[in-house]
Amino acid sequence: MAAALPTLRYVVASGLMWAPLFGAGCAHTPPRGAPTDAVVPADSRRALVPSLRDSLAALAPTVRQEEAQRAAACAFEVAQRLEQEYAPIGPPLFHNLLINLGLKKRGLCCHWTEDMLAPLQALRLQTLDLHWGVARAGTLREHSSVVVTAKGQAFEEGIVLDAWRHSGRLYWAFVAVDRYPWKKGVTNRPP
Repeated sequence: MAAALPTLRYVVASGLMWAPLFGAGCAHTPPRGAPTDAVVPADSRRALVPSLRDSLAALAPTVRQEEAQRAAACAFEVAQRLEQEYAPIGPPLFHNLLINLGLKKRGLCCHWTEDMLAPLQALRLQTLDLHWGVARAGTLREHSSVVVTAKGQAFEEGIVLDAWRHSGRLYWAFVAVDRYPWKKGVTNRPP
C-alpha cells in the first residue's frame, strides 16, 4: 500500500499539471450572459422530444413530421443510453481527462457523436440529412457533434445535437446561433 501512495500522488499531480492539455479537446466556457439550456432530470427529458421534433420539422416545409418525431425520440433515447454507458464523472472536461489518463474508455465528444450518429443513420431518414459537425478542427479545443439538416439544405442552416456538452443531457441549437463555430466534417468514425 505504501508503494501505491506515491504512484497515486504522481497520477494526481500529473493529471492536474497536464489537465489543460488533456482535457482541452471539446473545451468551451460560455461567455457571461450567453443563453444556456436547462438541465432536466432523465425522466423528464421525454417531455422535450416534441420541442426538438418541432425544431427539426421547421428546418424546411419538406421535412416530414413523423421523421422529425423519430429523429427527436432517437436522439433523446441514445443520449440517455450513452449517459448510462459512459457514466460521465463530473463536467465533460474532467471526464475527458480521465479518458486521456486511461482511467475511462469512452466519452469524448467524438465518441458521443459517433455513437449518436449510427442509430440516427439506421432510421434511414428521407427528408433529413445527418452530418458530422466539427468546431475548431485540429486544435486542442476541437469539438464534434451531430448536425441535422433538411434534405439538401446548407449545413449552416442545420441543428446541432450535442450530448457531450452536458454529460448526456441532450443540447440542441441552430448551427448559426450556437456558440461553437461549426463546419461540416466527416460522417464516419474519426481517425
